[in-house]
Amino acid sequence: MTRICDIQCCACHTSPFDFHVCCVFNDATIVVMKFLRSNSSSEQRPREQHCMHHSNLARKWRSLSARTRRRIVLFIAFLVFILLLGYNLITSDIYLHQMSPLVSIHRRDRSRCCSTSTSSSDICGRPNCVWPCPSPPVEEYQHINAMQDNAFFHETSGASSLSFRQACVVESLAYRNPNLTVHLLMTARHLDLNALTIKTLSQNYPNLRLTSINLGDYVAGTPLERWYFCTEWYRGWFAVSHLSDALRFLTLSKYGGYYFDLDIIHLRPVTAYRNFIVPEDMTKLGSSVIHVDYQHQVIRMAVEEFAADYRWYSWAHNGPELITRVLQNWCNVYYISWMTLERCKGFHILPPTSFYPVHYKKWKEYFTNRDNNNKAEEKSYEWDEFVLGAHVWNSLSAGWKVHKNSNQLYVDIARSSCPRIFDVAPEEF
Repeated sequence: MTRICDIQCCACHTSPFDFHVCCVFNDATIVVMKFLRSNSSSEQRPREQHCMHHSNLARKWRSLSARTRRRIVLFIAFLVFILLLGYNLITSDIYLHQMSPLVSIHRRDRSRCCSTSTSSSDICGRPNCVWPCPSPPVEEYQHINAMQDNAFFHETSGASSLSFRQACVVESLAYRNPNLTVHLLMTARHLDLNALTIKTLSQNYPNLRLTSINLGDYVAGTPLERWYFCTEWYRGWFAVSHLSDALRFLTLSKYGGYYFDLDIIHLRPVTAYRNFIVPEDMTKLGSSVIHVDYQHQVIRMAVEEFAADYRWYSWAHNGPELITRVLQNWCNVYYISWMTLERCKGFHILPPTSFYPVHYKKWKEYFTNRDNNNKAEEKSYEWDEFVLGAHVWNSLSAGWKVHKNSNQLYVDIARSSCPRIFDVAPEEF
């Protein structure tokens, strides 16, 4: 088969090889040009059809009578109003009180206009209040001694007991640190002391204290009082998370000590470490693990920052990002890698692996069955003595089951760190 080349283009090439190369180049150019023309025409057709569709819609809209168009506009406005009203109802104070155990807040007594003996207006700035503000029953929390080594967990959902995974976390801290007073602060009005998890913990660990707190009384008279009673924080998308953020900073500002999330299983004693925080990675600090001495300036700054710059629409702004901003100011550096002990005036930034040995992107490694014949996989979980705890990422792993007779990594950790709860837990939890 013979091919015809452009003689004008290739006439200058004297050798047969050059002439052949020129012909191949011309053939390729023709193919590419045909492809581009077909592609542009195929894109143009949907665009023309789209424009015709819009013009048809506009023509139909103009063909309607003014009365019909007005009715359609009113119907759409009414539908938007119903949607906004529904959102307002779902995020209202009354509805949230009925959503237990998703969120539990007690604020009705002080959220209404009430006067004190020292001011003509209430804490929210409302004048001429008739009702007197109730005084918080401070004697309820006198058993929390700020002068001793305390550790705190918060259960803010309003549940009256703990799940087996939560109880495992509480036991692991009390078990690994017998000289530490472990406080479990729960927002439920009544605690179920006969629940299997609560009874097992109470009978085996004398260093554990259970306390039911009324959040309204707990927050009254603190820097977070105006935020709690005078703003509509509870209508936000992340109200439950932000309440948890507020309480951990407030509790540590009241009493000092350790705070841990209820999804960190403790592997080793922690009392040798003081005034520290742990980054999840080297981009921002985490707020799941904190220790501060009583009345430490860092935690005071955190509470003040929370009250002054609260943002209801941002999940991380009031928690991990807040404590990151505070430490950046305290250490006078921007990057976490620069936050040395000297720059941070004695405040420690522990390595991420101390409590996050498994990154959150790999959380399934806790719950998948391991290959016993794979020596490399088995060795990868032989953590050194600087791994103090294991964050198991409950927010991601809540739907995954723990099987007691399996070789899951979670099972190995729980069997050695919370033996009492592990014994009474069902075969699948």
